[in-house]
Amino acid sequence: MFADRVRIHVTAGSGGDGSPSMRREAHVPRGGPDGGDGGRGGSVILTAEAGLTSLGAYRHSPHVKATSGGRGARRRAHGRDGTDAVLGVPPGTVVRRDPDGEVLGEVLAAGDRLVVARGGRGGRGNVHFVTSTHQAPRHYERGDPGEEGWLELELKLIAEIGLVGAPNAGKSTLLAALTAARPEVGPYPFTTTSPNLGVISVESGPDGERSAVIADVPGLIEGAHRGHGLGHEFLRHVERCRVLLGVVNGAADDPVGEWHAVIAELRLHDPTLLERPLRLVVTKHDLPEARARWRSVRAALRKDGFDPIAVSAHDGTGLDALRAALADALLEADRRQAEIGPEPARRVHRFDPAADGWEVVAEADGLRVRGAAIERTAARTDFANEESRERFQRRLERLGIDAELRRRGARSGTMVRIGRLELEWGDEA
Repeated sequence: MFADRVRIHVTAGSGGDGSPSMRREAHVPRGGPDGGDGGRGGSVILTAEAGLTSLGAYRHSPHVKATSGGRGARRRAHGRDGTDAVLGVPPGTVVRRDPDGEVLGEVLAAGDRLVVARGGRGGRGNVHFVTSTHQAPRHYERGDPGEEGWLELELKLIAEIGLVGAPNAGKSTLLAALTAARPEVGPYPFTTTSPNLGVISVESGPDGERSAVIADVPGLIEGAHRGHGLGHEFLRHVERCRVLLGVVNGAADDPVGEWHAVIAELRLHDPTLLERPLRLVVTKHDLPEARARWRSVRAALRKDGFDPIAVSAHDGTGLDALRAALADALLEADRRQAEIGPEPARRVHRFDPAADGWEVVAEADGLRVRGAAIERTAARTDFANEESRERFQRRLERLGIDAELRRRGARSGTMVRIGRLELEWGDEA
């Protein structure tokens, strides 16, 4: 089933805990710490795969989880790393956080990879905490939790040629005549409710034939740029087409008026769409009413700056001329692309002002400490380990968080939350 937008929940693996092991061997007194590090958690990675054209595989399997890292062991043994979860998606997939819509990035070409949930770092074993004054530490770090959350995957088809026109203009029939695609065809508007893809071969000058992916985009109606008739769902598939082929229904009551409405919707959605190579056909030339209107329709469209081609998908009229026009448009698109260079995939990096700082905020039933660094430290602390607990308390005091919590009213029994942890404030806290 074709799907161009899905929500998935991704969970990266947590890092494995470090080990607090102490070396114990015969004839080796006071062997000291020998706890190894935990393994890193697996990440969730999207990779663009050639040949995929739908996100339907994730519509009914929206939960994706990578494996966690293994715990460190004695003799400084490193825990195993978690296994990445790699998701194959079509080229042209954009990734956003759900529900805030923040763009994480996109994969454009086959082989592009994008990490959408990073696995947690493995915790360090107690061998890392030996000092000149503390030769046998019991302290170790727990592994960081992996990132998790809901994401929206949105597919914007990457096709070199996009067919655009009003409903029932004959786009699907034309696609079938030009390619081996077999889209559903019917004598009523909105037969096409999702894009269809085909591959067309055209002559390309001295280089011989070239193939291009051509997309039949569902019909556009007035108000499509505002979402009428699922306009937003359809128009985004035109955004990545390098060449546009306008399809005018030659048998319509007002062919030119219908085309003007389509042009207006493209302009209102994204004015740069009309700067791309655009060729125009008038369809259904096998019908008497279409042939009768052809001269007046051609004259009106030429006034708008177009040189339309009369075609009939049923008897083949004008298809050779159309292929030649598309070959010329593709060469024009190649020249423009060479001038501006390849489009890079977006990978968004944002400055996090709370990466090193912290703040204490009041909640309905307690206090919360916010700050990336202190939240990581809390997640790595084993509060059942007395030495680790004391070490964390000293860090709170050194950063001034302890004093701020007391100033904000923390007392015995107050719930203090740091990241995913809930700690009850007490004498020892």
